[in-house]
Amino acid sequence: MRGFAADSCRADMPCAFTRLGRALARFAWPALAALLLASCASPPAVAPVSPAPQVPAIPAPPAALSPSAAAPLTGAGLRLQAASFADLPGWQADDFADVWAAWQRDCRAPVPQLAAACAASAQVPASDTAAQRRFFEQWFQPWQASGAAGQDSGLVTGYYEPVLKGSLTPGWPYVVPIYGLPADLVPRTDAADGVTRGRVVWAGGRKEVLPYWSRAQISADPQAQAVLGRKVVAWLESPVDALFLQVQGSGLVELPDGRMLRLSYGGDNGWPYKSVGRWLLDQGELRGTVTMQIIRAWAQMHPTRVPQMLDANPRVVFFNATLLRPQAPANPMPTSLALRDPAASAADPTARGPTGALGVPLTALRSVAVDKRLLTLGTPLWLATTVAGQPFARLVFAQDVGSAITGPLRADLFFGTGDAAGDAAGRQQSPGRMWVLLPRGVPP
Repeated sequence: MRGFAADSCRADMPCAFTRLGRALARFAWPALAALLLASCASPPAVAPVSPAPQVPAIPAPPAALSPSAAAPLTGAGLRLQAASFADLPGWQADDFADVWAAWQRDCRAPVPQLAAACAASAQVPASDTAAQRRFFEQWFQPWQASGAAGQDSGLVTGYYEPVLKGSLTPGWPYVVPIYGLPADLVPRTDAADGVTRGRVVWAGGRKEVLPYWSRAQISADPQAQAVLGRKVVAWLESPVDALFLQVQGSGLVELPDGRMLRLSYGGDNGWPYKSVGRWLLDQGELRGTVTMQIIRAWAQMHPTRVPQMLDANPRVVFFNATLLRPQAPANPMPTSLALRDPAASAADPTARGPTGALGVPLTALRSVAVDKRLLTLGTPLWLATTVAGQPFARLVFAQDVGSAITGPLRADLFFGTGDAAGDAAGRQQSPGRMWVLLPRGVPP
């Protein structure tokens, strides 16, 4: 034997001899000696020490940014006050479960101010939510947003992607046309009347750009119906379904053969959006808060007045259509706000979510529509509001726009796909506060 253990055994032998006494030594010494020597034959077992967990190294933000990367991400009319992540209500409680998917989608868009952060985030593991939280704390500076008058609270509404029954060809009950982008739609540069798109007509040998047909004009003019009829991308069974599709700006259509058709925003007729809910209130038909569920119920009770309600909104949305493989749509609004969908997969195109104005697929409860005149699309935001009466504080991303989403502190939260998402989105009208997360070095 070598080393410290052998020397210790030799020192202990006389002590053991004295304690046991002479008689024991005389009769049991051979066995005792063998026992002591056996105990010295192998060193005591040492419990293995687990290696310290590896903490992902996150590159530090650059000391200086290029002029394009340092351009402001916010516009006039939005006041920002420097804050810290400790000031964000619920920052540590956000589970970050689907933040990284939304952020990686954000990074697909060419936003120069986010390019360096996107490149650095490639070194952060997609499964390490703690590292992802540290990444945002290291790379971004929170700024509390307020309006020009100093108000720090705005309105948070909701939208969703409906799933509707329809057909590629007309035939009962699919008789309501959904139009694709018409070939004669052109921009109007001198739109003093507020109609920003028009159609070219020739009169007396002169070319003239007239305002494009409004919804009421299309429903009453056979010529408009004939022109747009050449661009129908789908047929639905309900004019109210068509209304909600136009308001939401995207949707899935389940065809009779089981295939799914995704409709995404392709353009509009340039007329300003008018709320049919406001029209119902002004007409004295309803009182209080008007939701999509209430509008649908009113339409079922007053079918002869539905065309008049629809014509109250002159805006018409035109759609792009993409056929998907036959599979039930994923990315629904769950009963819990912690979005989980085991059926969703990258191989399923219906799980991808509709494409927003940023040009990337939307993520349920992580994507919001904003006024892009005040916030550059792609900007991360911390949103604090209530959803279904419960506190809701999450990291979200400005990835979409909406005709009714204007002004500071205005956000439209994307709830997902399907009826449950639609029910939640239709009821969402809550005050909310907002913090803008700017990359460090980007001025407010």
